[in-house]
Amino acid sequence: MKRILLGVPAVLILACVTSASADGGKITFVHGGYGHGEIYVMDADGGNQTRLTDDIKDDRNPVWSPDGRRIAFASSRDGDYEIFVMDADGGNLTRLTDNVSDDEFPAWSPDGGRIAFTSFPDGNWEIFVMDADGGEVTRLTFNDDWDMYPAWSPDGSRIAFESHRDGDAEIFVMDADGGNQTQLTFNDDREHFAAWSPDGRRIAFESARDGDAEIFVMDADGGNQTQLTNNNSTDGNPAWSPDGLRIAFRSGGDSDSHEIFVMDADGGNLTRLTDNIKDDRNPVWSPDGRRIAFESERDGDLEIFVMDADGGKVTRLTDDESDDGFPAWSPAE
Repeated sequence: MKRILLGVPAVLILACVTSASADGGKITFVHGGYGHGEIYVMDADGGNQTRLTDDIKDDRNPVWSPDGRRIAFASSRDGDYEIFVMDADGGNLTRLTDNVSDDEFPAWSPDGGRIAFTSFPDGNWEIFVMDADGGEVTRLTFNDDWDMYPAWSPDGSRIAFESHRDGDAEIFVMDADGGNQTQLTFNDDREHFAAWSPDGRRIAFESARDGDAEIFVMDADGGNQTQLTNNNSTDGNPAWSPDGLRIAFRSGGDSDSHEIFVMDADGGNLTRLTDNIKDDRNPVWSPDGRRIAFESERDGDLEIFVMDADGGKVTRLTDDESDDGFPAWSPAE
């Protein structure tokens, strides 16, 4: 039986589909939408779109290795979801996990030596880590409820994750070996989408503690939790600028659709970047912080666009009848 992540927005499931090559000029994305995805790569201007996977099942959650030479992803090609890795050009496809349960959401350690992932080994989502070649698989969490979505700290010493162990979703952090598991948030509503600041000192996240989802930030130890947004609609998916000075995010704002906003890391200078009757969401920064790529439904289906960090020079990168979503640039060299 397949497990469905109840209450998990598609934006999170597909947010892991992108990452890019070490030269800073490539963007990976999933074409075909949830359940029918294939992994593609293109230049950052939309040129040279190349299909990397070709399977009748679903390929998703692609993430680039820190050196840009490999891409890890989840695939259902063998029945359930397993973690695979391939070269950046789609060659040397290798299966890393082989379990009767789903393995998803791979996350490379900053040094490229390990991959953390979420697995469903005994009727419950847990976090595991393995060497980048699939060896030395280690289970990090052991709980009666879900632990999922591992996010490495920039120095690779810790992993933030979402846990339901106290009845609702909260943000926890642990050492990279699973030790010192510490709960950082304590509220009755869901707290998720943990995003480390580039210096590793703070974590931005989405919280519904005040009734609707808002963006908060806290110290890496859970201290100084501060609400940055305050709207009557959903604010989510915070993304730090490379210099750590700004945070882009999606917001319902005062409209029926989601738009992309940006603000200073302390919540100041809130600026709306997009304004459409359809959803614009999932913002991701270019390595130099000058541009933001995003997903938009403005033309009927999901397509990838890019704009300057101030909202100017909006350019469509994909143009297809099927969904194309969740772009991400390569890290800077």
